[in-house]
Amino acid sequence: MDERKKKIKALERIAYDPYDRIEHPTTEDWKKSYDALKELCELDPEEGVYPNTLGYLCYYGRHTGGERKYTEARVWFEQGAKLRNIESTYKLADMLMDGLGGPANKDRALKMYLHMYLFCRDQFEAGRKDSKFADTALRMGRIFHEGKAPEKNDTEALGFLLEAKYAIEWRKQYDHYGDDTVEKNILRLIEECEKPDGETQHQRFFGMGPGRVPRYLLTDDDAAMTMDIDTYEDGGVRLEFRRQRKDGKKPNRILWSVPPAMRCFMTDFVVLYGADIREIWNRNPEKQVLCDRYEYDKATDTHLYYLNNELQCRLRGGRYVLPIDEFWITEMRDHPEAGSNIVQ
Repeated sequence: MDERKKKIKALERIAYDPYDRIEHPTTEDWKKSYDALKELCELDPEEGVYPNTLGYLCYYGRHTGGERKYTEARVWFEQGAKLRNIESTYKLADMLMDGLGGPANKDRALKMYLHMYLFCRDQFEAGRKDSKFADTALRMGRIFHEGKAPEKNDTEALGFLLEAKYAIEWRKQYDHYGDDTVEKNILRLIEECEKPDGETQHQRFFGMGPGRVPRYLLTDDDAAMTMDIDTYEDGGVRLEFRRQRKDGKKPNRILWSVPPAMRCFMTDFVVLYGADIREIWNRNPEKQVLCDRYEYDKATDTHLYYLNNELQCRLRGGRYVLPIDEFWITEMRDHPEAGSNIVQ
């Protein structure tokens, strides 16, 4: 081992002793950590974990006896975010949203939240159960519950929070630092959202609309979606959605939250039943619909499905219901291991 690597290893021990080895760290211990981390940033300026940890030290004032240094924290989180550190990115978004340590920038914060949510969701669905998905889903739930998104919507908030709860239950087996606090925050917000607003009450009575399904499956440029359409004599329709990864390397399974039933699980497909649909147009009626983009036109109540910017299918109007009981039975039959990780 060369001298530079030896020095980095020695400094890392000092920097992370208060987290790993010292049972009750003092302010002096945190000061040593702070100094070691600053030196590590100089020795390895391409490593994002060092500025990220410095950001947390300043944010909570650990090395200053509890005096929070928001301005400096924001500088370190900005540096960590530039180095693609996930924690730094969502902590910077937190500070931008609330105007801590500098001017507020809500638009930038919302874009960062969404980007990190989609990135970490993709990791989680691909099998990275130790990812930061719980933290990013928690933040998406919080901004909808608190009305910091375009509008307050506790149904949307619950969907994200149920995902966060599902993810943190998986991640706890990896013993991440601070996971108990993350879990408490998730459970607190779920409890607040359980005091239903009008939208939540409506969704629980009528079920989930299909607008949520395509957006869950089409999370990145690598994903496309298939939709099977079965029509019935009474005018009803059955829609079966599946994800189709273009590169074939990642799993096609879907993390699916059901706020009306307070459940969340992994599944291979999502089924919706619709009634009172005014129009169904399918470019290739004999074939399964394949699309890579979905849009909903609220003015005309129309659901539009595109492939390479060419319209493939159009559904106008309708009331859609997620068959929770049927879905639950199918999930338990095909994936019995999911039972222990269902959010009840």
